[in-house]
Amino acid sequence: MVNALVVEDEEDIRHLLMEQLKDKGCSVQKAGNGAAALRRVRQQKPDIIFVDIMMPVMDEIDLISRLREDSETRDVPVVLVTAVSTPDVTLKAIDLGVKYRLTKPWEQSQLNFVFEQALNLKSSRP
Repeated sequence: MVNALVVEDEEDIRHLLMEQLKDKGCSVQKAGNGAAALRRVRQQKPDIIFVDIMMPVMDEIDLISRLREDSETRDVPVVLVTAVSTPDVTLKAIDLGVKYRLTKPWEQSQLNFVFEQALNLKSSRP
């Protein structure tokens, strides 16, 4: 079973993404901001993390930076979840190794594609 973490401050969107991941057979945890996500990561050890942009408390770039600095979370695939096109955030995330983005509103097929690609990338790493 895949362990997923959804980091999203908007409850409706967080709930929707969590339900869609559960439908895929995932065990899903949630966090409403980056600081809560770091606490959750230490407890859960997720296989994939979906991170909203423009979160309160700790932004997405700080969260991803901290994940990449930790040897236990360095290789966990991160998917940016965004409703707006923010080139500066996207470029910073790419610099931190983020390869996938899910644009709100998404279709189930888009989620499926990003999910499978991210997990295939993780399993192909040495």
